[in-house]
Amino acid sequence: MNLVITDSGLGGLSVCAQLMSLLKESAGSGNSVYPADRLKISYINAVPSNERGYNSMSGKAEQIVIFEKILRNTKILVEPNYIFIACGTLSALLKDLQFNKDNNSLIEGILPIGLKLLLDSLHQSSKATALIFATPTTINANIFQDELFQQGIKHSRIITQACPELATHISNDPAGSFVEDRIRHWVHQALSQLPADNSGPLLVFLGCTHYAYREGLFRKYFLQEGFNQISMLNPNIAAADYLRKIVLQGQRSDKNQSMEISLEFLSPYVIPEQEIITLSQLLNPISAETSEAFQNGRICPELLAE
Repeated sequence: MNLVITDSGLGGLSVCAQLMSLLKESAGSGNSVYPADRLKISYINAVPSNERGYNSMSGKAEQIVIFEKILRNTKILVEPNYIFIACGTLSALLKDLQFNKDNNSLIEGILPIGLKLLLDSLHQSSKATALIFATPTTINANIFQDELFQQGIKHSRIITQACPELATHISNDPAGSFVEDRIRHWVHQALSQLPADNSGPLLVFLGCTHYAYREGLFRKYFLQEGFNQISMLNPNIAAADYLRKIVLQGQRSDKNQSMEISLEFLSPYVIPEQEIITLSQLLNPISAETSEAFQNGRICPELLAE
């Protein structure tokens, strides 16, 4: 099986790392199951250049053109059986992509997984309030809010907090001291929106794949603010579990045979050294294999071929 995981950057590597961890866990259990065929995972960095990300593009039309191009070239270069978009912003473009219309059984996104995680958690606790942390692009597009309101969730139960540049800071701060300061600030800003009489539990939703790298810091600063009744909702972990089930749908009858997995990282441009150092440190405790593949990534300008 050829599996592609892609993102508008490097946050989706967290999903890839979590998937590798879950697959190793499955292989090591007494009830282990194995892919029917050799599994090849290709992580595609879907950003056209280090100076030109999706947030700096002129609008949705340009974003669609660039992402369509990368998807078409990915299909030619990798010949995937399945493509997973580990990015809320790019997942929201799916319905407008011609590629999706031509390959609707081939490609899915993280957005429905995140929405289900939010909805299920809000339904389980009728007094809970969800605090959604995400990029300004995601917050301003009402990607999560509109769907939740359509599903009958009251506006008063949803608080959104945009975190400008936090994803970039996470990728470029190996010591984490500046990121700590930023997360402390955004947690305080989100909590300041809570009604004074709020006494219910809080659902803390990490709406950008980068934020999962620093989940512990979000938890730390909620506790420092005196909020002990929090549930962290990490869609990266939910997405990794979803992918694990897809990978293991076909399984070997011979459970003594070891799982054969290859992992590669492809990018249209050279990743800056600071990002490689920072993200390798963050990935390594979850999956050394993912960290190694990232450090030894292949520069693939063909992803932008016309």
